[in-house]
Amino acid sequence: MFASVSSRLVGQMARPVPRPRRTLLIAVAVVALGLSVPGANAVARNGPSLQNATLASAPGAAEEGAVQAEATQLRARYHADPAALRVSAEAALSDGRNDATIAFFLKLGWADRLNAALERYGAMLGAADTRSLALADAGIQHYARQLHAKLMQSGPTRLITISLQAQRLIAYDRGRVTVDTLVTTGRPALATDIGAMRVTRKDSPWTMQSPWPKGSPEWYPDTPVRMVLWFTDNGEGLHDASWQPDATLGPGSQNGPFASHGCVHLPLAAVTTLYQWAPIGTPVIVYPGDGASAMSQVAQQTVDAEGNPVGGPRGD
Repeated sequence: MFASVSSRLVGQMARPVPRPRRTLLIAVAVVALGLSVPGANAVARNGPSLQNATLASAPGAAEEGAVQAEATQLRARYHADPAALRVSAEAALSDGRNDATIAFFLKLGWADRLNAALERYGAMLGAADTRSLALADAGIQHYARQLHAKLMQSGPTRLITISLQAQRLIAYDRGRVTVDTLVTTGRPALATDIGAMRVTRKDSPWTMQSPWPKGSPEWYPDTPVRMVLWFTDNGEGLHDASWQPDATLGPGSQNGPFASHGCVHLPLAAVTTLYQWAPIGTPVIVYPGDGASAMSQVAQQTVDAEGNPVGGPRGD
């Protein structure tokens, strides 16, 4: 439900760029022309841009050797069931792409290289022979694991992620899962915003008030909730929903009778933990989570570079 939330989202802090000494200007310029990596720089400057992901450096010999060894094992294990091998690879590719999407929203520069390697092996899934499928599966799983491990190691200390496809919220504390719960997000007409946002304010208790006039199809009566963590300035928050049975949370619920007006409904126990655990400024990444390429998922972003939604009011 909508409420006036005055706090602004926390901006990204830019690192100061040291000025090169005058005597080295020419040398630095020459080296920069040869060694600049546009993809990584685009992530740092302009947000999650993936256009230069193909420029990422190729995997090293050690990584290739590890992939080949794993492919040999997979080929032996699935030689009689190539269909199962393909299913395994597709599941790992989906997970890797979702993690890459989160990494790009967080502007983590290393994601370019790992995502490019993941997609290189993903392109091999069209092969019909078991040998090629085993290599594709091995490469996909290898880089999907690396993407997740790097995200846990070098991402924010505390992080909240929300998959719209899975209708699932996971909160991480130094790479360890603190909360893992099914949720309900916004209905299609008032979908929860996609992108990198942050906890801007917390209130307990709170009464949700409709920004739509009585008689509007979106109007709702004043509705109290126990606690809410706001993550946008237009009324989107994480909160309990006593009117919704917990059994109705989860995949597809964003299309059901309990779908929100943009907020994220959680079980009371889960939001209680988050309320106590998440300080103001905690990153909240909402992403499609449909397993499509990271480029495709990032393109669905509905917030600006500061994490402010570009749409109208949300709530409920």
